Amino acid sequence: MSSGRNRARHAAPRRKTQRIIRVHSEGEKTEPKYLGRWGKIRGPGLTISWGITGAAPMTLVEKARNDIRAMKQVRRRNEVPFDEVWCVFDRDAHANVSQALNEARQSGIHVAFSDPCFELWLVLHAQEHTAPLDRITANRLARELGLIDKKNKKDVPAAAWQVLEPGYADAKARAQTLAKRHETAGSSPRSNPSSDVWRLVDVLST
Repeated sequence: MSSGRNRARHAAPRRKTQRIIRVHSEGEKTEPKYLGRWGKIRGPGLTISWGITGAAPMTLVEKARNDIRAMKQVRRRNEVPFDEVWCVFDRDAHANVSQALNEARQSGIHVAFSDPCFELWLVLHAQEHTAPLDRITANRLARELGLIDKKNKKDVPAAAWQVLEPGYADAKARAQTLAKRHETAGSSPRSNPSSDVWRLVDVLST
């Protein structure tokens, strides 16, 4: 009769029961706080594994590419560390955004992207916005709507969730409408103004 030790040695590798989403974020506070809230709403079946924050788009993609390599190396042992790998970054004033988006797509990295910035995505929870705008204007609108703290401009106050949580479906619909408008006009769906952060939120909240 084989021993318990031998049975354990020859048992198939266990699959993790939790879904683990790896996220690298350009923002150090606003994005992690917003996305972390949706991760908590999802419950114990999902974990956000935070990578680096506060880095430029190409740096985020490079770090995410390392995660993709790690996933491929251990896949044969049925011990994949992450279910998906995401980068969250904005257009802002970055010169290499197009390169970062292209390299992410080629590497199998998902990107939640906003133009001009993440604060536009927050604004869409409360109201439509179809005109091009800059980062300063997007931040001002978010502050006026109470979606980011007026003193700590990178923080999402608790009271903001009275708008953000019930307003998510509207924000998603508004963002999708913006993408269709750009496409109809012959421009990129990710042109200013635009945001597809909803793609990541859907992963975290479904």
